[in-house]
Amino acid sequence: MTKVKLSEVIRRCQTRADRYDTNLLYYVAGEHFESGEIDLAGRGEIAGSTIGPMFYYAFKPGDFLLVSRNPHLRKASRVDFAGVCSEKTFVLETADESVLSNEYLPWVLQNDRFWNYAQENRHGSTNFFINWSTLADYVFELPSIEDQKQIATILWAAQSVRRNYRKLLKACDDVVKSQFVEIFSEKEFPLIPLSQACTKITDGTHKTPQYQEAGIAFISAKNVTSDGKLDFSDIKHISTDEYESIQKRCETQIGDVLLTKSGSLGMPAIVDVDFPIGLFESLAVLKYRRDILDGVFLREQLKSARVQDQFTGGVKGIAVKHLHLNVIGRTSIIVPPLELQEEFTDFVLQVDKSKFAVQQALDELNATTKKILNQELGLGDV
Repeated sequence: MTKVKLSEVIRRCQTRADRYDTNLLYYVAGEHFESGEIDLAGRGEIAGSTIGPMFYYAFKPGDFLLVSRNPHLRKASRVDFAGVCSEKTFVLETADESVLSNEYLPWVLQNDRFWNYAQENRHGSTNFFINWSTLADYVFELPSIEDQKQIATILWAAQSVRRNYRKLLKACDDVVKSQFVEIFSEKEFPLIPLSQACTKITDGTHKTPQYQEAGIAFISAKNVTSDGKLDFSDIKHISTDEYESIQKRCETQIGDVLLTKSGSLGMPAIVDVDFPIGLFESLAVLKYRRDILDGVFLREQLKSARVQDQFTGGVKGIAVKHLHLNVIGRTSIIVPPLELQEEFTDFVLQVDKSKFAVQQALDELNATTKKILNQELGLGDV
């Protein structure tokens, strides 16, 4: 392998396009990227959009787009269509296909070692960014062109399998939503506000606690996943004394439903751990009546379009959206017979088993990809 600087093998394209007078159909902005993903998640149509004059860089299929703002978000992906992006997004291509394969280029940049470099060399105090001149000095090991092509073939094949796994996970979620609609949407059931369906609705502490290295787990809205689980992989900790003060307001028990009030609004999760948890104010805890409601059924109903529409209509705030407790309390839900709810829960739990198997296979694939990047591509400890 040969050590090279980024600027020696990768070129920044700065082809201009007039978004007001162009044959290009699409634009790409920050929200279209998925953090850490090598394939672009979305796009927008230029016609009818509100993008401004700073969207003037053109890109072509096969180019690699890297968002220079907030490098900790790791937004960089390859595109398979033509379009425009803003001046805050770098459009990159190989400088010489005989030296750096364009198929290999994305793997040079979308990995932990590169993003660690970007983080360590970022600029700004509030809105962080990375300069092209700084990225140009990034040094990495470059295999021979034959090895690049061979490794890229393996990695892109893994990426194809990864996409299929994600489609399966989405299909599992879709079948649960479809089953919910099929069972509960065509019948008349009692409709009551959550305030009557719960013995208590409250939220976590509104005071930022003193964090410490170890202690009681302390979570916020960011620890709720899109599939209704609690993620404890990145949490803070508080002292027992601070927890004792917090838990007087919002002590949790196994089976309680948590609901995000800030950030990604209205995302529910079930408490499935028996150790104490401290909650920040971005989470509400719903102490639902277990004599009339099943927790899994309630979680899935809170995800439904009918309930989400009620949440959306009650959102307050401009810069930061916030779901207030009174809005949650007056949100109406259906209360079918408990036996019917439990039948639905049994179905959901079976689907969850399938999701677990798919997720496990996806995790193993991701680990294998990282191992290749580490051992074969010489990208360091990833």
